[in-house]
Amino acid sequence: MKSSDTSMTSTLTDDQMQTLAQSFHDIAFEVGQVRLNAISAGSKLTDPSIVQLQGNVFSLMNTATNFALKAANLTLANADEAVSEITLATKAADDALDKLKDVDKAVQIASSVIVLAMAISTKDLGQIATAAKSVVTTAGLSV
Repeated sequence: MKSSDTSMTSTLTDDQMQTLAQSFHDIAFEVGQVRLNAISAGSKLTDPSIVQLQGNVFSLMNTATNFALKAANLTLANADEAVSEITLATKAADDALDKLKDVDKAVQIASSVIVLAMAISTKDLGQIATAAKSVVTTAGLSV
């Protein structure tokens, strides 16, 4: 390896994968809660936003399950940096969803988190960073 090569490739640890799985699970739970709160407030089950939120819950739960099952099998360049960005993004999304009542905003946040999950699967740090920044911005924080 050349001394100028600063890119390090490493496999995420079981703990890191479990943390990611838990983060995506928590976000799925929060999205589901926003959906249930909206239904309790009078939204119809057939409302397109309510239907989309339910789909997002399933997608996020599948992502959480996949991360849990893939423990130690995801190799990323600069894994620690990627996990740090992902953790910041998922915490921002979870915090925003925790107190959210706006269904459309919940759909936007959930969709951005799903894009982050897809970016993680590409193993491309640039895509992960861009998607993580999008989640943080969508959640209402400045980056």
